[in-house]
Amino acid sequence: METADAPAVRMTRKERQEETRRRLIASAIRLFARSGVSATSLNAVAEHAGFSRGAVHGNYSGKDELVAAVAETVAGELAPQLGQILMGPGSSRERLAAYIRAFLEYCAQHPDSAGALIAVVEYLSREDRRHYGDRVAASLGDLIALFEDGQRRGEMRAFDTTTMAFALRTVLDNTAAHLLGGDADIEALTAEIVALFDAATRKERG
Repeated sequence: METADAPAVRMTRKERQEETRRRLIASAIRLFARSGVSATSLNAVAEHAGFSRGAVHGNYSGKDELVAAVAETVAGELAPQLGQILMGPGSSRERLAAYIRAFLEYCAQHPDSAGALIAVVEYLSREDRRHYGDRVAASLGDLIALFEDGQRRGEMRAFDTTTMAFALRTVLDNTAAHLLGGDADIEALTAEIVALFDAATRKERG
């Protein structure tokens, strides 16, 4: 007995717009990771997503708004996990090690997202240093809180928490870029960075 095909579910205008933006962002992530932000045109993003050239302009005011959407999307995937680790149970040193591992595992498992985020950070640092500085400061807040907590507990030595947080983020971002080559030993790199920052922050017992 033959059955009629189920009628296609019609999307609302809002749902269509959300789907279009999702596909544009996915396209931008792939192209930013491959070629960088400056070398990627909005037309290329639209064509790669399967849309006409006007699709990007109909959803974003320009490249900077699309870049911001990409950064928000990737951070939205990663930031909650990292925040949960930093605010979770365990000593400050255990949480620091877990943070490093989680970040590098994400980069290894999601190379396009990691590459796009690196490209976005590089683009923002060139285009608007003040805006870039504000974003960096905001991204360091949870790490600074972790270091301050470790010092209060007596688990970490005295040091400038902002400088240490910036140093850690710089090392992690550069390691993420190295991982994108595909030939790095992530386990060895992770163990080395964990040991490096544990030694740099821990309080020696007398």
